[in-house]
Amino acid sequence: MRTIKNIFFLLCCLSLAGIIGNSCKKDSAPGYGIPTITRVAQPLDTTGITSGSFTQWVIIYGRNLASTQAVSFNDQAVAYKTIYSSDTSVTVQIPRAIPQNITNTLTLTTKGGTATYKFTTVIPALQLTGILNEYTAIGDTLTLLGQNFDLYDLDTSATTITFAGGGTVNVVAATATTLKVIVPASAVPGPLALKGIAPLNISMTTSAWYWDNRNFLFDMSNWNGWNGSSFLSSGPTPAPINGPYFHVKKSWQGGWAWDPFASNNCAMPAALVNDPTQYVNYALKFEMNIPAGPPSLPLKLYMVFNSGNFKEFFYDAGNGAYPFSTNGKWQTFTVPLKSWGNLDGFTFSNPIIMEFMLKDANPSQSDFSICNFRMVPIN
Repeated sequence: MRTIKNIFFLLCCLSLAGIIGNSCKKDSAPGYGIPTITRVAQPLDTTGITSGSFTQWVIIYGRNLASTQAVSFNDQAVAYKTIYSSDTSVTVQIPRAIPQNITNTLTLTTKGGTATYKFTTVIPALQLTGILNEYTAIGDTLTLLGQNFDLYDLDTSATTITFAGGGTVNVVAATATTLKVIVPASAVPGPLALKGIAPLNISMTTSAWYWDNRNFLFDMSNWNGWNGSSFLSSGPTPAPINGPYFHVKKSWQGGWAWDPFASNNCAMPAALVNDPTQYVNYALKFEMNIPAGPPSLPLKLYMVFNSGNFKEFFYDAGNGAYPFSTNGKWQTFTVPLKSWGNLDGFTFSNPIIMEFMLKDANPSQSDFSICNFRMVPIN
């Protein structure tokens, strides 16, 4: 009797176990619907968008999206760990990488299938904006400035810079915004040519010149201005980069006082004198060396054109952050004439009076060096 009871109990347990087992197996293997995409939007705006930029976060809306396994824009896949999905939306960041095959398509894959959606990824342009210090000495490190160097494979692997004079050197350090090279002994004034490697084979030439010697406004070695001689220096602190410079270590009285540290008759390019509308293609350039600690450059640099008519401009070298410093290094500054405001109708005489000062309501102290004033084409 005991044996019959035991057998009966065992059969009941096995039967129950089978029911439970079948039930668990059914629950752990749900069906997956075919995914669909209805729109793409920005995180804080549900309005649909049809294009996006590198590193931009977007939300992909649709149905049956909870099991999303992969998302790609063109042929560039989003890292799996950064995909955040629910049944009706997927949040991802557009990869920062140039596609090899541009299809203007967003592709999403789930356990239930694949969905595609017309979506344009905006590819940022390569920008070569200038040279940190156009007067970098031979044998020193010159820095090219720009944007997206890394996207276009411009790095230390095989990127070269060719100087006027024929010297070609390899890039020795690179970031997304800088390329660094050692200036060769053969370098002479002129633009620089940049060359990348396959498959992109990027080739560009700078509009900025190395050691730009075009159209100096005045000769600082033979100064004949009516303000400025007391500020002329040849070093040793800072060491000069191209002869004498103004070392403007000065107390400014405030009250918007007219107190130039430099005033002179300045030579204008013939093309600008003959056709003043060309001002949009020109810039005032100079180098500054500003110590790291205050007083440094405490204010915007105030500059004036006077050719019978008058034009003034406050140049914001520090982008609003003052006192501003170059950390004791010489650096090139570019002031496009179009940034002065509307110069239409202004007459560029040759020569033209130019004056430079710091001008503000409040008193201030300054300690900065400046030189190589020149008016050069930038386009």
